[in-house]
Amino acid sequence: MKKIGIITILNVNNYGAELQAFALHHKLKLMGFDNEIINYLYYKNPNYKSEAASQPLIKTSIKNRLKDLALKWLDKYSAFKYPEIAKIRKQRFDGFHEKHTAVSKTYHSYSELYNSTLGYDTYIVGSDQVWNPNNGTNIAPYFLTFAPKEANKVSYASSFGVGSIDGTYYDQYRKWINNLKHISTRESDGVNIIKDITGKDALHVVDPTLLLSKEDWQNIMIPYEHSEPYILFFIFKKNKYAEDLAYRIQKNTGYKIIRVCKNEMPLESDDKIINIRDYGPAEFLGLYNSASIVLTTSFHGSIFSLIFEKPFYTITPASKNNNSRQESLMNVVGLQERLLREGDEVNLNKLTDIDFEIVKSKLDKQINISVEFLKKSLN
Repeated sequence: MKKIGIITILNVNNYGAELQAFALHHKLKLMGFDNEIINYLYYKNPNYKSEAASQPLIKTSIKNRLKDLALKWLDKYSAFKYPEIAKIRKQRFDGFHEKHTAVSKTYHSYSELYNSTLGYDTYIVGSDQVWNPNNGTNIAPYFLTFAPKEANKVSYASSFGVGSIDGTYYDQYRKWINNLKHISTRESDGVNIIKDITGKDALHVVDPTLLLSKEDWQNIMIPYEHSEPYILFFIFKKNKYAEDLAYRIQKNTGYKIIRVCKNEMPLESDDKIINIRDYGPAEFLGLYNSASIVLTTSFHGSIFSLIFEKPFYTITPASKNNNSRQESLMNVVGLQERLLREGDEVNLNKLTDIDFEIVKSKLDKQINISVEFLKKSLN
């Protein structure tokens, strides 16, 4: 039987990244395709080995380098300060993939990947911001330039993570994109970028997490045991606007707040606020399944709100003009009013006014288009 190798972002201790990687692998398995994830470590993984060949397309600014260093320091500090939490969290993330995901041997560096002989018939670059020009590494592997020339090369829902590309980099991107045989991307902006750079028509497809049904996700989740309704508060770092909104919703509903966090400073825990830092992907899904309301700053936080049919708001920073992936998703499902910018006024009387039957019908059309793309690209 022919075998498929998928390269994407994996092993970064992030719910969205791990679950999108699993989702594409699992969907292909359900479709009858033998496949595994090529475990090429992302540059943010502490075990990744940077080399001269892996230098980024755009020289990383001092600000971004300091930011990366600060995040790595925060990871180490958190693991040092809360060793038991860090240990349990890692065990749960690792255990999730050991149980549910077929993964290749580990490739720790650019040269290790390019010097290996890989025996796949088809190579897929998966979702997430693998094509973002601001990534602090050489993104050539995510255009499958390491794969044999004669292999079938497919991009599924690959994202630039930005609304436009500086013309200075068009020549390089054109060479990379032209290496692919079948091209799809996760945002409408991505379709436009590919057209501008190459003249080719890419297909707008859904994030891999949407390829699986609510029932598919429920089959692998670990249920959250609870006795009271709660607001799931899923944000990456402190955000006063989001926190104030969470408190307003709590005051209106009387619900507890459960905050899923990692290293960032949490809200103060009390009998109405619970901070969770040690959950893995399966436990995270259980939290979503049982939540009454979701408040998030995460793209995949928005997606799982749609999958599990939870009233939600997604908050984007006032300082960030480009929110293409969030905007693209909300345009597809017709829920533009659920995407808030910091400072926006919110009418909480309309908090639960989402017709998920309409949302589902709109998503189903896009999901069917996406599945057909995979079928045609792989057969």
